[in-house]
Amino acid sequence: MKTNTPAELTAVSAQFLTFTTQFLTCTKAQYQQQNLVKANTQGFQLLFLLKQQGGSFTMSELAGQLHTTKQQLTRLVNALEEKNLAKRSHDTKNRRLVYVSITPEGINAMEQLKESMLEATKEGLSSFTPEELAQLSQCLDTLSSLMPKFNPDFIEKNILDNPLL
Repeated sequence: MKTNTPAELTAVSAQFLTFTTQFLTCTKAQYQQQNLVKANTQGFQLLFLLKQQGGSFTMSELAGQLHTTKQQLTRLVNALEEKNLAKRSHDTKNRRLVYVSITPEGINAMEQLKESMLEATKEGLSSFTPEELAQLSQCLDTLSSLMPKFNPDFIEKNILDNPLL
C-alpha cells in the first residue's frame, strides 16, 4: 500500500481548505442576515450541541465540549438566555450544579437557520446544469464516504448519528 507524501498531504489539505472556505463564504452572507442564530459562532456551536445531543448538560460539560472556559460559557449562555434560545436550571439535589438546555425557541431558530442554509445552497446550485449537478452529487457521495476517516470519533459521534438535515 502506497503512503502519502508530505507534499501530497499538503496539496490536498490546501485544496480542501480552499473549497470549504469558498463554500462557506459564498453561502454565509445569504443566510446570516435573516436569522437570530449566526452560523459558525460559539452560540451556534452550543445550540447545535444541545439540539443534536438532546437533554441538558452542566456548564462544566459544555465548557469541556466547546473547549472554552466556564467564564466565557457563562457570557455565551447569558446572551442566549436573553434571546430565549437556551435556559439554565439548577439541580434539585445539588444547587451548585447548573444545567443548560435549548428552549423551543432555540430549536425553532436552529430549524430556521437550517432552512436558510438549505435555500442559500439551492440558490447557488440553481445555475448548475443537470450534468454538473450529477457530477457534484457523485463527488459529494465519495467525499461523504471518506469523511469518517478524517476524524472518526467526532464524525461518528456528532455527524453520522445526528445529521444536521
